[in-house]
Amino acid sequence: MTIAATRSQPVTGEELISRATQAAYNQLIELHQALYPRIRNHKIDLHTRWQKTNVVTFDSAATTVQGEDTAALVYFRSREQAVQVERLMGKDGAMVNSVIETYRHPLIEVRLTPQNLVVELIVSPGAWYDQQNLAGKMMLPQSNDEFRALLKKLGAGFHFGFWDGLELGEMQIEVEYLLRGRVLNEWMDTFAAGYDWLRIGKWYPRDEVVLDTPSLINDVFAAIQTLHNIYEFLRWTSNNNYRSFFEKRRRP
Repeated sequence: MTIAATRSQPVTGEELISRATQAAYNQLIELHQALYPRIRNHKIDLHTRWQKTNVVTFDSAATTVQGEDTAALVYFRSREQAVQVERLMGKDGAMVNSVIETYRHPLIEVRLTPQNLVVELIVSPGAWYDQQNLAGKMMLPQSNDEFRALLKKLGAGFHFGFWDGLELGEMQIEVEYLLRGRVLNEWMDTFAAGYDWLRIGKWYPRDEVVLDTPSLINDVFAAIQTLHNIYEFLRWTSNNNYRSFFEKRRRP
């Protein structure tokens, strides 16, 4: 008996996007499984999206316009810290079991797009309480020196800026150039707390990295460690409270 050959159906654009998204999801799950034990072992105060059933999200805090093939790991405040800050932001009904949106808090995002792997500290305008805390802190000369020292520890390949988007934008600069002369001071003078994104991150072209190699995992973890130091510097806590300086500055 002769069996006629059948031609497979062409793959649609939606199917390709779905496959790409699933591949990114699988890669990030494996990366998280390699990274998170190290985060815990080094006592780094970063937590997964504890309200969600999945550590991977398809919404990035870097933009309000999401990409179809984008997936990300998010590490941020503990549940108790997030509730405390949301109450200070005016959400009187915020409780431990309330819905907490990560974009309202500083976070470290490990993001996969078709073009890049990105490890990035993101403080969106929605995290205005922490942005105001940073703005108030930067009014002190010693804090400026501390911030500069933390940025110096990042090394090569990091970008700093105030832009919105999944890829590098116009309002960004490589950290090594940011630290020359008074460039950092001039950039921070333009920062509008509650309106601008604040972003610091390392960008890896997708076609140049293999996610499951020990060298890349080590490099991503090192980036998280150094970014966490800046995260600790800027985020509001009762022991890191500089909002009063910001409030005094904006009073008429």
